Amino acid sequence: MNRGPFGRSMLSEQLALYLARGTSDLPTLPRSVTDALRLARSPQLDLDELSRVAASDPPLAARVISVANAAAYARAGMPRMASVRHAAVRLGTQATRDVLYQVAYASMFVDAPRYRDLIEATFQHGGRVARLARNLAGERGLDVDVAFLAGLLHDIGRARCWKLLAQLRVNVTVAEAAPVVDELHAGAGAELAAAWHLPFEVVEACRSHHEPFARDHALVVAVADTVAHLEETRCTVEDARARLLAAGLLPEAVSAAIAQASGPDAAER
Repeated sequence: MNRGPFGRSMLSEQLALYLARGTSDLPTLPRSVTDALRLARSPQLDLDELSRVAASDPPLAARVISVANAAAYARAGMPRMASVRHAAVRLGTQATRDVLYQVAYASMFVDAPRYRDLIEATFQHGGRVARLARNLAGERGLDVDVAFLAGLLHDIGRARCWKLLAQLRVNVTVAEAAPVVDELHAGAGAELAAAWHLPFEVVEACRSHHEPFARDHALVVAVADTVAHLEETRCTVEDARARLLAAGLLPEAVSAAIAQASGPDAAER
């Protein structure tokens, strides 16, 4: 692969041109992913329907069963699960929904090997933000399932940008591309979430999770994103405090969030 003279401005212009084409650069969601999202959003999880969807998507079935057999859910001496239905019963409704959301997300960008590690990191961060956002939403009386999905997908624009950058015929380093992705990912994610007909709150979380005046679910995601960055040691306490105060949290709530994120077991949450 040839190395071209791509400075930041030229790279930003090229990526913006790609994004201006709309979402035609990405395939529609596979049927199994659409079904997984629909099941996860359903008030009552239909185990028969889940088994049917999983039968047509081996990675989905494998993930549900794998999580159910993990130490967190399988006590010593319990038999290993081999069916999706039994795995879902062991996990419970909420944990099964979480797995469905995460499998759907992971399936969206499997064909971008050049930046796979970066996309995987985005996915892992989204999972952490999703769990934090669900807890925060519950405290504020907001829809916790919407908050989880919004947190999970808030940075999906990053994955989209990395996938588009992989199409360039020049070798662009991560250091060169990262500031451009930072600049464009929010709009790229909101456009993608809207094209996939995801809830409005998810679209707004993608668009506004870096905005200090975000509202409702987008605000919850913005706060969760900041706490997650602090837990991951990707920002300083001072930066986290400034962002949380800008988001409108009271000083005592900011101090509590920072203390929790900075605790000795933060890395395990």
